[in-house]
Amino acid sequence: MNRQNTRNAALALVGLLALSIYILACTSFSPDDTKILYPAFDAASGAIGTAVYDRETKGTEMLFLPLTYQSKSNNTVLVPSLLRAEWLPNGREIVVAHCADEKSSDDHGVIDVALIPRGARQPLRIFRVPDVEEAGLAFLMPLCIVGDQVFLRVSGQEIARLDLRSGALATHQIEETNNDVMLYPAPDGRNVFCLESANKAGTNSIWSRLNPADFNRTPLMRFTNEVPLESVLAYDQSGRTLALLSQGPKTNNLVVLRDGQQRFARSLDARGQDLYFGNAILNPDGNALWATFSRRKGTNTVSYGLMEIPFTDAPPHELTLISDATSHHDSDSVLYFQAGISHDGKTVAIPSTYLACADKEFKAADCALFLVDVNNPKWPVTKVPIPMPAKRPHLSH
Repeated sequence: MNRQNTRNAALALVGLLALSIYILACTSFSPDDTKILYPAFDAASGAIGTAVYDRETKGTEMLFLPLTYQSKSNNTVLVPSLLRAEWLPNGREIVVAHCADEKSSDDHGVIDVALIPRGARQPLRIFRVPDVEEAGLAFLMPLCIVGDQVFLRVSGQEIARLDLRSGALATHQIEETNNDVMLYPAPDGRNVFCLESANKAGTNSIWSRLNPADFNRTPLMRFTNEVPLESVLAYDQSGRTLALLSQGPKTNNLVVLRDGQQRFARSLDARGQDLYFGNAILNPDGNALWATFSRRKGTNTVSYGLMEIPFTDAPPHELTLISDATSHHDSDSVLYFQAGISHDGKTVAIPSTYLACADKEFKAADCALFLVDVNNPKWPVTKVPIPMPAKRPHLSH
């Protein structure tokens, strides 16, 4: 694509992607943006729980600690649990989902979902979703919450719907596809999107809107080019625009689709390094993508940070938040370093808690909740320390 075509496409996308904030992260901002949920360590047990940071008082508080942590023999650390925490739109309740430390039938996992009142004298309620295939996949993306219902992928073609008031659990099997289906929350909290990724060359990938009431799907776009499994995906509020950020050793590309048609594409200069992405967010103006990244320097160290990728041929803007961490020879570690955005679109929050679990040599000074003021061109950073316990869970990747 030549320079003039690139600019024309970018200008057209500004209007198409307006109000296209997609929140995908291990953090969750309260509806008024004054508080942030994030994973943190419990000082006494070393386990990972959900903490809340108050941006007005600058205080932190451990809000929820799963009871499923169990000590192994001798000096081994506690069994870890991945967590996803989300505010409900009412701002008075919080939902926390995590993997239980037990297996159900056929070695499938169990996901516990806690409904936590905030500032009210009401009991905490915990619901259980059994027989979840590859339960860890549920925590690569935020929870899909519509009203008082949580939607979870329980297998390649099966979806569960949990009612947070009655505790009723309904499941639905998608019988008309052989492709794996992944669920994505709609930014307006009214729908659920799903992606059927093509698993064979020449077959269609289908992006749909899922009806929360009857599980019926309305296709929004089909595209014959396969979505690489390692692609990071972001989308607008209508679901009609997809931004696909592919990655691999020294090869990275951004493709933006509108109604299944390519509207913009660019390659990224990896500068001869292995560049991988954790997650991506369309910025509020709809003219760029924010993405967390890792760069591996040789074979010894890796850096982590935030990148802004404009929908023009202008170079990306990079902010390194962690330098010279232990290098891993795969791309999985950056999945533990995901960004979330405030509702006003001015602050990006990134916790490094799970990186501290994935890397035994992780520096205590790098364990923090990073708050980046993306409304300021200089991107100033507020660093909220996350104290690391003497023994902490370790994640294998």
